[in-house]
Amino acid sequence: MRPGIREIAAMAGVSEATVDRVLHGRPNVRPATAERVLAAAAECRYLADRDLDRLRRPDRMRLAVILPSTANPYIRTLNAELRTWSQARDRGARVHSFLLDSMNPEMMARSLRRLGRNSDAVAFFGIDHPDIALAADELADKGKLVLTLISDITGSRRHAFIGIDNLAAGRTAAYLLAATAPASGGKLAVIAATRQYRSHIERELGFQELIQRDHPRLEFTGTIEGQDDPMTNMNMTLALLQRFPDLCGIYNVGGSSEGIGMALRRTGRAGKVRLIGHGYGSDTRNLLAEGVMTAVLTQRNMTLFEAMLDQLHNPKTAEPLPMQIIFPTNLPG
Repeated sequence: MRPGIREIAAMAGVSEATVDRVLHGRPNVRPATAERVLAAAAECRYLADRDLDRLRRPDRMRLAVILPSTANPYIRTLNAELRTWSQARDRGARVHSFLLDSMNPEMMARSLRRLGRNSDAVAFFGIDHPDIALAADELADKGKLVLTLISDITGSRRHAFIGIDNLAAGRTAAYLLAATAPASGGKLAVIAATRQYRSHIERELGFQELIQRDHPRLEFTGTIEGQDDPMTNMNMTLALLQRFPDLCGIYNVGGSSEGIGMALRRTGRAGKVRLIGHGYGSDTRNLLAEGVMTAVLTQRNMTLFEAMLDQLHNPKTAEPLPMQIIFPTNLPG
């Protein structure tokens, strides 16, 4: 039988938890202890030589990734995929991700400072707030690489933003909804998590710009904020449908589109009121497959991860990530 973590722990004289930390490249293990664990793993041939060399390399950068602790299923999926990817894809870095309250600027700023203290780089998705920009600047002043993910921060000295062109995403959503709107016109609504996310503001601005400029027969009813909560999104959509019988399109610039889909199904308006949203995952895939959603705007998560790690090794101004448009007709396998 092939030796496992229990046998390595016994050989090295440490706990199984310590073995797990060393073999996954996690911090807070003394170098001498880590070397005992790796020596035991080598003796029992638990890891290939290249994997042992990777874990022994002293130059691996430490990257902390901070994502919102939200009900948005896309963010939870993104975090799970990042953890799996970082274990399988060696890019000379130790990647540790955290789901934290990004809506509280004071708490988010404290988290940035705390996690940045023991990291070489920090990448985060947070609200656009002066306290958070100040914390990012302090880390940059200390020589830390600071990246923003998916949503940028105004006026900070972060090194790069990793994400799609959100103004272009808003214009794309407007183009698609206008193309499917009745010839007689109708009303369009925008649902956001919060306007404290710069990405949500930019998507809304791009959307309004194109509708107001090119499609005067369509009326913009305004933006409502659902905090990326499915039940809140459902209740707000039910109110929208009751208030505006001629509503013909909804653009969800945030997540938790399933709540909007529940309201459309409940009122028999699914497929009649066109819904476009962001973040491809199991929830939006089901909505697309059922004809409840018209399109999902997103990016390949692996492309986002690779672009983030590229910055660790060659910091520079990042180009926007390629935007994917997923329709019911081109669902990924």
